[in-house]
Amino acid sequence: MNGIRSIFVTNNGLSDHIGTAQVLPYLEGLAARGHQIACLSVEHPTRQEEFATRIAPRLERAGIEHSPILRHTLPLAGKLERFAIPGLMQSRLEKLIETFQPDLIHCRSYMPLGAVLPVSLRRGLPFVFDMRGFWVDERCEAGIWQGPVGRSIARHFRKLETRAISKASAIVALTHDAKSIVAARRPSAGLATSVVPCSVDQSKFLPDKALRASTRRELGYSTKDVVLVHLGSAGPLYQMGTTYRLLAALQAQDMQARLLLVGDHSIDQHVQAARGYGVTLDPAHLTCKRVPHDDVPALLNAADIGLSFRIASKSSLGVSATKVGEYLSCGLPVISNTGIGDINDILPDRSFGLVLARHDSPAIEHAARTIASAPFAPRSVIRTHATGRFSLERACEAYDALYRTFGMERQAA
Repeated sequence: MNGIRSIFVTNNGLSDHIGTAQVLPYLEGLAARGHQIACLSVEHPTRQEEFATRIAPRLERAGIEHSPILRHTLPLAGKLERFAIPGLMQSRLEKLIETFQPDLIHCRSYMPLGAVLPVSLRRGLPFVFDMRGFWVDERCEAGIWQGPVGRSIARHFRKLETRAISKASAIVALTHDAKSIVAARRPSAGLATSVVPCSVDQSKFLPDKALRASTRRELGYSTKDVVLVHLGSAGPLYQMGTTYRLLAALQAQDMQARLLLVGDHSIDQHVQAARGYGVTLDPAHLTCKRVPHDDVPALLNAADIGLSFRIASKSSLGVSATKVGEYLSCGLPVISNTGIGDINDILPDRSFGLVLARHDSPAIEHAARTIASAPFAPRSVIRTHATGRFSLERACEAYDALYRTFGMERQAA
């Protein structure tokens, strides 16, 4: 069966972290499986050099047509642009449909829905709502949408979410927990919903002893240091207090525990934030590194344990943390907390990490004693465990199977 023609619409830029890690690899995988792909994305003008050197050659090799919208960099223009982008996206999508003649529109997350929904319905084109998670709930729970304006924005996107779940030809969720919630909102969606967790390019994220040794030397870690790593944001959805307290609890167990923070972090800010949780951190025990996505595997190899503490809430049931897949693919055991997507299935026993039932002191101290008492599974075993759930190949196969159902429907018509 021949592949289909799909327009993939995303509010992310292909040159930003999410675009590089969680968009472009899927598009390349679909193109390699015979599908014709056009991508409409929103790019940041300050990343144009990186786009030209790193992203454009990959698009050309894969035969992916790219139609970018450029953001503005001026503060006022950037704020006004939020209201203009849906209209720009809709206009661009209409033109792209005329030239590309797609069989399908693939909508990534919520932001493009304002453009995709009306165009899809007007054109009679099927669309996939690749919801990724419960974005509206995440924004509300994080306190981002507050006051009359925030509530108005939330209502707007809640209406779009309801329409998308109702009208989508297929839905993609990140977790089985999320699939169950979607099915409760639209019973027929239970059959039309695929579960595709955030995946990892395991040709890049893998255990590497030589890389581990060299990176630890560069970072100044000794062989006795036990390095905890937190990858990504330290925003309001993350339980950073648990991170600080676990570090202190491990040190109380006479372990030379250190904390590596990968992303846009400041040692001083974390030291100050920890005081709010009653934890005094020694700045010498913290390392902050901001690196391109391609350099993240080296830092993960330098670590010993990956951390993923998040507020458990309604939205968290739809979360598939990319960092968890990247940790496990590099052979790191993971310490997380319950109520986060399918985390109890991902970490089924002590071999692969720990799932905290609570964030109180007894739970954290018990976790520290458990970590200190016995080793986790070897990195190669943890890596093999990750392959079954997080491999990029498996994710691309799932998307390919979804696309081919539309090809079968097209042939039947």
